[in-house]
Amino acid sequence: MSEKEEKEKGRFIFERGYIDSERIIEPEKLELGGVDMSGRWGTLVLPRTIEQFDHTLFEEVKKLPGGKNIHRCWQCGNCTAVCPVAHAHPEFNPRYLIHITKMGYKTEIKKFKEYVYLCSGCGRCSVACPRDVDPKGVMSALSILFQRGV
Repeated sequence: MSEKEEKEKGRFIFERGYIDSERIIEPEKLELGGVDMSGRWGTLVLPRTIEQFDHTLFEEVKKLPGGKNIHRCWQCGNCTAVCPVAHAHPEFNPRYLIHITKMGYKTEIKKFKEYVYLCSGCGRCSVACPRDVDPKGVMSALSILFQRGV
């Protein structure tokens, strides 16, 4: 299947609203504690739409040592569950870092640059991975890309 065909089938669509518009209650008059709460409240929650995809990031990681199997990740979370760094620093999440790398969301991955360097390299994540992704290797590959200025 060509890349064009895959895009047409929705492979690169990553948008999901948090509010199902069919379930929004729009009462004509609603008061809570004397405060008028009428209206469409779902408009306060915006869908998370990622607009800046760069799939070259994913391809670059695959070319580096440790990153060749990143495409196999199915987001089970075993890597994060056994990671001692993730337990000490909840903001470090190998599963999420792999996810945003696969999506090619450079803006988001740059926000987590400092966390990639927290990886101790113990390898527990790679042992726990049922898909042979090698999250430790992916963290190493990401650090190489960051050193190159990605």
